[in-house]
Amino acid sequence: MRSSAAVSLLAIALVAGLTENANAQRRRGLVDITPSGQRHGFWMNIGLGAGTEQNRIASRNPAENTFTSGVTKPSFSLRLGGTLSPNFRLGAEVTGWSESFYNADLQGTETDYLVGTMLVGQFYPSRRAGFFVKGGGGLSWSGASIPGPGDANEGGFAWTAGLGYEVKLGHSLFITPTVDIMEHRSTTRDNVTGSLLPTFIQRVASVGIALTIQPGR
Repeated sequence: MRSSAAVSLLAIALVAGLTENANAQRRRGLVDITPSGQRHGFWMNIGLGAGTEQNRIASRNPAENTFTSGVTKPSFSLRLGGTLSPNFRLGAEVTGWSESFYNADLQGTETDYLVGTMLVGQFYPSRRAGFFVKGGGGLSWSGASIPGPGDANEGGFAWTAGLGYEVKLGHSLFITPTVDIMEHRSTTRDNVTGSLLPTFIQRVASVGIALTIQPGR
């Protein structure tokens, strides 16, 4: 009887030891141990929206230093990057806006555009909720594709800010309503005198919808 009890205790100890050893092996190395419902790993965001464009020339005269009336046309954005923590994502963004119209003077279609490539961060105040605040900056190009002369643009710098909320559709797919603003600034020189011209400022405020993809660990 005592021999049977001893064998049983030995068997239990052996099984427990093997289980503990297996768990220890699984914990070795860099292992993602965050719950599957949290933000993690690579992410990509593809969005479309309606962007309202305005521009102005920086001037000391208050009457001249005002934005033009807004023109609302399609806008797009593509963001991708990595997740540093459940509260913060870092990535790159390409965003743009364009307007096409018939130019009677040039007898053709003209397309005005604004494009930006920026480094952005998304901060999530809550680990569980999908709300985030976005901010970033980088390079931008404002220009026009004109019949005859071709493409003309000005390179400059831009900043962006925005809000969004990720609503989960599946394990790795989210629908994301967004509100964003991007502002471009550029300065060129006069072709005759070579002096710097006043700063050109252009901004686009967009309301859109996006798909956010989080492929997995």
